Amino acid sequence: MAPRKRSRDVHDVDGEVEIESASSSFQQRYGQGPKRSRLAMAHANGGSVVSDDDTEDDFDSTMHEDDLGGTPVGSDDEEDDDEFDLQSTQFIRKEHLQDREKNMAMENGVIEEVFCRNFMCHSKLRIKLGPLINFIIGHNGSGKSAVLTALTMCLGGKATSTNRGASLKSLIKEGTDNATLAVKIKNQGDGAYKTELYGRSIIVERHFTRAGSSSFKLKNEHDKIISHKKADLDDILDFYAFQLDNPINVLTQDMARQFLSNSTPSDKYKFFLRGTQLEVLDADYALMEEHIDSIEEKLRTREQDIHHLKDKMEKAEARKKRMEKTQTMAEKISRLSWQHAWAQVEEQEVKLVDMESDVQHAIDNVQQKTDEAEVFDGTYEGQKQSFESAQRTHHDLEEQLQPLSDNHKAVNDKMQANKRNVSDILGQERECRNELKKSGKDITRIEADIQKEQDILAGAEGNEHLERMTKLEELKEEAAAKKQQHEDHLTGLTALQAKDNEAAQAVRAAEQPFQRSKEAADGATRALDRLKNTQGQEWAGYRDGMENLVRTINRESRFRTKPVGPMGKHIKILKPEWTSVIEKTMGGNMEAFIVTSKEDQNLLSQIVGRSNCRVPIMIGNPNRMDTTGKEPSADVDTMLRILEIDNDLVRNSIIINQSAEQFVLIKDADEARAFLFDGPRPHNVKAVVAKVGTSAAMRYEFSGMGAQKTSPVPAYQGASHMTTDIRDQIRQHQDAVNEATRDMEAAKASKRRLQEAHKAASANIKKHYTQEKQLKVQYQKAEDAVAEQQSLIDSNRPQDGKLQALEEQLREAKTDRENQENSYKDITLAKDDANQAAHEIKRALDEATEELSMAQKNAERAEKKLRELETKRMKALQDKNLAIQLIDQAKTEQARLETDRDTQRNTVATFIGRAEQISVRVEVPADMTAAKLDDRLAKMIEDRMREERAVGGNREDIELAYIARKDEYEHANAECSKLKLLAKELKSTLSERQRRWKLFRRYIASRARITFSILLSERQFRGQLKMEHHNKLLHIVVEPDITRASDAGRGTKTLSGGEKSFSTICMLLSIWDAMGSPIRCLDEFDVFMDNVNRSTSMQMMVKAARQATGRQFVLITPQSMDSVSWGEDVKIIRMSDPERGQTVLQMGA
Repeated sequence: MAPRKRSRDVHDVDGEVEIESASSSFQQRYGQGPKRSRLAMAHANGGSVVSDDDTEDDFDSTMHEDDLGGTPVGSDDEEDDDEFDLQSTQFIRKEHLQDREKNMAMENGVIEEVFCRNFMCHSKLRIKLGPLINFIIGHNGSGKSAVLTALTMCLGGKATSTNRGASLKSLIKEGTDNATLAVKIKNQGDGAYKTELYGRSIIVERHFTRAGSSSFKLKNEHDKIISHKKADLDDILDFYAFQLDNPINVLTQDMARQFLSNSTPSDKYKFFLRGTQLEVLDADYALMEEHIDSIEEKLRTREQDIHHLKDKMEKAEARKKRMEKTQTMAEKISRLSWQHAWAQVEEQEVKLVDMESDVQHAIDNVQQKTDEAEVFDGTYEGQKQSFESAQRTHHDLEEQLQPLSDNHKAVNDKMQANKRNVSDILGQERECRNELKKSGKDITRIEADIQKEQDILAGAEGNEHLERMTKLEELKEEAAAKKQQHEDHLTGLTALQAKDNEAAQAVRAAEQPFQRSKEAADGATRALDRLKNTQGQEWAGYRDGMENLVRTINRESRFRTKPVGPMGKHIKILKPEWTSVIEKTMGGNMEAFIVTSKEDQNLLSQIVGRSNCRVPIMIGNPNRMDTTGKEPSADVDTMLRILEIDNDLVRNSIIINQSAEQFVLIKDADEARAFLFDGPRPHNVKAVVAKVGTSAAMRYEFSGMGAQKTSPVPAYQGASHMTTDIRDQIRQHQDAVNEATRDMEAAKASKRRLQEAHKAASANIKKHYTQEKQLKVQYQKAEDAVAEQQSLIDSNRPQDGKLQALEEQLREAKTDRENQENSYKDITLAKDDANQAAHEIKRALDEATEELSMAQKNAERAEKKLRELETKRMKALQDKNLAIQLIDQAKTEQARLETDRDTQRNTVATFIGRAEQISVRVEVPADMTAAKLDDRLAKMIEDRMREERAVGGNREDIELAYIARKDEYEHANAECSKLKLLAKELKSTLSERQRRWKLFRRYIASRARITFSILLSERQFRGQLKMEHHNKLLHIVVEPDITRASDAGRGTKTLSGGEKSFSTICMLLSIWDAMGSPIRCLDEFDVFMDNVNRSTSMQMMVKAARQATGRQFVLITPQSMDSVSWGEDVKIIRMSDPERGQTVLQMGA
């Protein structure tokens, strides 16, 4: 039966039916109203049929044989069925007569929408179904049946079950390679399926191709994919009881035609069993019966085995009783074995006490060495911090020294140039002063001569002379204006020359960065060339003589432990972009060797001295240092994490010397600063290095006083000491070359821009000179005009020419004096400027000299201090390493003693465990040892064995054999009893199930027969369903003429096509009334009906659908529904005829 049913009230009827129209042959045969049957009572309590979920008490309280007229439940007697039908008719008829509440849609389990793409005749089709009654109509070939096929296929059905094709690919539209189906299921209300996962709707999609592939998608209401599993789809179908494989529930076009026209009584009976799910239960019970037969057959075989096991047990018991006579001797052996076991325990306990004392002494020694090492470690950390601080200070001072030296040289050069300039200006000033004195004397003399001559010639000329003189004065004024314009223009030269000087200075200032970037690019290129040229050379990155030194060390046999080195050979970098930083940070330690003892250090120092290859030598501990809890968070890179080190000595060295486990590497500088300086100080982080460009980097850390510190890490230009892929090295160096080239090009472009600015300033000066020449020409032309006018005046004077000569001399003298005065002014200004510049340059030179001297002294002091601190740091490091080595040795000794102690403890525990397995602890005589007890026990056992041989075995073997035989017998006997009980219970359960199955069949058949008669009465027909359960036949007997007195009726073969179809529809609706699925589908149910039967059938089907409150119906017919009027719960979907090239079908409702 269906796992999900909706309870209905007994009064839940949609409309009224006249009592006369609901009459049947049963009413004519039995005029008296029957008493209310148990079936009616069960129906009133919430279900139309009895399901497997009903309890035994329900059956006992509602289904007694007495209620059925004394007929045993499950009888196949049709007369008894008629009697039972009579008892149930009144209730079912009353159910059809009473008013029902309005047909309401279910909140879940309703098909809301069906979508097809490239399926059968549809390119694209989307149909939205009503929640209750749906009629899909349209002409033949419009694709009505494809909707039902799509619904079945999308919800997991097989192509063969639809009779539309042999496989999925045969359903794909011609001309396309794949098809998609989608069904939207309503999922709301309290009974919804996993609403937290799917929401208010469940969308099922199925995609299949001509290649044979097929897949499912389960989506929620937001079109998000939840699952691809067919099993999840099956769970949804089971939850909502979608019986799409039930031929009565989903009656396809071909099945409908067969059911309506060609079905035999046997076919109808099969439809009845399959539609009501009784066939499934019957198959399950048959399989259960086979299992019961198999169990009984095994029981018969098992009983023979039990008899044989019983004989073995009795024989073993007889031997056991004979062996019990040797019990006294066994007890003596047991006492001796107890003493022997505990004597061995006592010997091991004495050893354990001695070992415990040794372990305590070792623990005290480790603590002492640890305290000493902590003192050395504190000393080393202090020396290390002092050294690193001094190293950074020295580096900073060295970097500051070069700019100061360059500045001092530049200022000194300016001083010398200014001195030469001042000397030149002073010489010019002396010459100009002498010329001014001489010009003054000449002008005074000439003016006196002119005045004397004018006095002589006074009054010699009239008005014309006055006019010429007036014009002369005008020309002189014009000449003076031109001269002033020329002089004003000259004043702008100073500003242009200043801009030109500034531009020239900027060009010179840009030259140094350009040269540095060019040298960096050249250096990176040379490094890349060296790397390419040294490909395949193992020792290319090391100093000369390293290969010979390693070869000498390998040949030396006096080492207690062979030195490890150089360190770079044991390091492989996993992230090559940090190669430059690691090389700079490690420095000379990349070429260092590590030994484990002072003797090996002395020996290696002698070899290094002879080889002329000076390398650092360190003493280390070979035991791997544990950095657990000492590293930063796992989401950042550290030096230790990006290095693959194949030797623990090397690993311990870089942890101790470089704090590699706390040396964080972050590519972005801003991110690195934020990581260390923003917020609380990160745990287990000593320094953070960020990349600046391809090779250079910047180091961020806290000083000893807690202040933030930043220092550069220069790029490493040499070949790498570490083991790495040569191609990665070349790529890294190529990136460095590219970056340096870009920097050089940027500096070159900056310099070029400054040079262009300088050229523009020079061009402005040239333009100024050109304009100055033009103004000078204008000024000279004006003076020439004055001279011409003066010549005209002179030509009209007396011809002696003395006065004109004197005036000409005066003009020349004044012009010379004026030029000399201007020159003197310029020289005086130049001298003042030079003197002022000399004072400023002198002050700058003094400051630069003092700064350079102080910086040099500071650098020398810092270098001296650095050397001293390096010596102290190395001494402290050696002391620390030696202390750590002593701790490790002490810990190793402690661990060995603890291991021996723990082994002894385990030995004692093992001895005690074994002894306790023998007996509880017993006292061992003082004069007895384990060896003495062993001898005495061996003699006693030998005596006992002689006795046992006489019996034929030892006591333990005989008792074990008896116990084993007894257990086998009892186990087999118990298992057989359980199987018998199981078989009995299964047979009883199967019998009860079969009884209930027949009861279900009887009730369902009874309701179908009664409902069939009531539905026939809708057309004033009379008839019945005759079921021969024994022969598995179902006959439809119909009398179309209700006025006939005989109730024998006619067979379906004697009915017309419409009458036969109407009768079969009534039968189908009768079976639907007993089904629990939330949806019923029927294709072309009216294919053989006339208009009268079709109209009545439709009204009847709608009424039956409304009585099945909440159920969804999908009914397909090719006939028009225009002349029929329906309620709000009926939706009519009209399909358009397919057209060429049509992609989406137009639908109207």
